[in-house]
Order: sequence, then C-alpha cells, then structure tokens
Amino acid sequence: MLITINEDKIPIKFILGIEKDLEGYPDPFDILYFYVNLSYRQPDRYKGSFTRHAMITYHFKECNYDIMDSSLAKLIEEGYIEQTKDEPGKEAYKIIINPFE
Repeated sequence: MLITINEDKIPIKFILGIEKDLEGYPDPFDILYFYVNLSYRQPDRYKGSFTRHAMITYHFKECNYDIMDSSLAKLIEEGYIEQTKDEPGKEAYKIIINPFE
C-alpha cells in the first residue's frame, strides 16, 4: 500500500504544528495523520502499519494513554484502521482509509 498525501486535505492544526497543544490530544486524526505522514516520508520502514508499543515508547509517550486508547478504538470503529494483532503488549494496527490523500 503506497501512502500519499494531498496537502489540500491536511487540517490546519497539522500545518501549524499545534495539535499537541490542543485539548484531547491525541484525537483519532492526530494518530492517523502521524502514521500516514510517517508512512509517506519513510515508505520502506512504515508500510501503513504501527504498534501500540511504538506509540507509547516513541511517538506518543507524553500523552494521556486513556485518550490514545479511546482514539484508537474510534479509528477502528469508523474503519480507518484495523487491528492486525491483539496480543497484549504487541497490539498492531494497519491503516485502511487515508483521508489525507
């Protein structure tokens, strides 16, 4: 899956880089945009998938994990991502819908 980004579809909070300062961070689109952008910039390393372990260890380590987990659940519920592995501590997700292309 080749990830693309249409700059006209990027919300202003990401262009300004203020998403971390907003209440409710990380909301579902904060997580989705982060991994779409990462997959776009490094397609050989991130092929549209990510793990919860990487989120809490590297990418979202300073956030509220309850909000993060709620946002992941909402992304799954709305069909943007699917959970590909559910073993505790090794949860993995794959991007299904990229709203930024």
